[in-house]
Amino acid sequence: MEDAIASVRESLTWAVEEMPSDADLAEGWSNPDTRTHVFVSPRQPAHRLDVLAELAHAALCEKMPRLFSSTKVWGVSLHGHAVARKHILRAAGNWFVSAAVRALCPETFDAALTEAVQAAAARMNTPRPFALDRYALGQDELERLADARILAGARHYLGHNPATTPDPTTDALARAYTATPPETPTMPGFLAVANGLCAALGRRPFSPEPRKGYWMVSDAG
Repeated sequence: MEDAIASVRESLTWAVEEMPSDADLAEGWSNPDTRTHVFVSPRQPAHRLDVLAELAHAALCEKMPRLFSSTKVWGVSLHGHAVARKHILRAAGNWFVSAAVRALCPETFDAALTEAVQAAAARMNTPRPFALDRYALGQDELERLADARILAGARHYLGHNPATTPDPTTDALARAYTATPPETPTMPGFLAVANGLCAALGRRPFSPEPRKGYWMVSDAG
C-alpha cells in the first residue's frame, strides 16, 4: 500500500498543495487550468486506501481531458441542484478511480469492498420508494449512489451478486456503472456512466462543452 501511494504521488507532474482540515475524510481537487492538485488532510489519520484513491483520481485528471475533473455545471437554477450535479460527476469518476486503485492493491481493495458489501447488504436488498429532490442533493440519493457503486463493484470485481432482491433504484444505478468497463477510462465512457446515473435517478442528462470546460444541463429540471 505504501509503495503504491508513493508511486502514484511521484508520478504526478502538476504542482501539489497540502491543506490541513477538520474534515473526517481525505479529499482532493485537481485544476487542469492551473495544473495543480490540492489534497486535504483530515483531523484523524486517513484510511490509506482513501489516500491512494485521491492520488489515483489526481493522476487520472492529468491524463484525461479537462472535463474529467470539472465540476462546473451550467443550466441549473439553484445552488443545491448544482451540488447534486457535481456529486454525480464525482461518483461517475470514482468508478474509474476504483479500477486504478484495484490494479495497484487488489487484495486490499477486494477486502475493503467485501466489508463494504456486508455493511450495505440490508439496504441494497430492501426495495423501497425513491423520491428525487430535483433541486438539492438528498441523503437518500447520496446513499443509493454509494450503495450502487458497492453493488456494481461486487458484481464486476468479486464476481458475485450480493443483492438477491435489490432495491430497484440502487440496482439501476449499479447497472449504469457496470455498463462501462472502468479499466480503460475514456471521456465517452465517463459521460456514459454519468448520464446512466442521471437516467436511473430521473435527472436530466449532461452534455459536455469541452472548449469551455463545463457540463451543461438542458434546464433546471
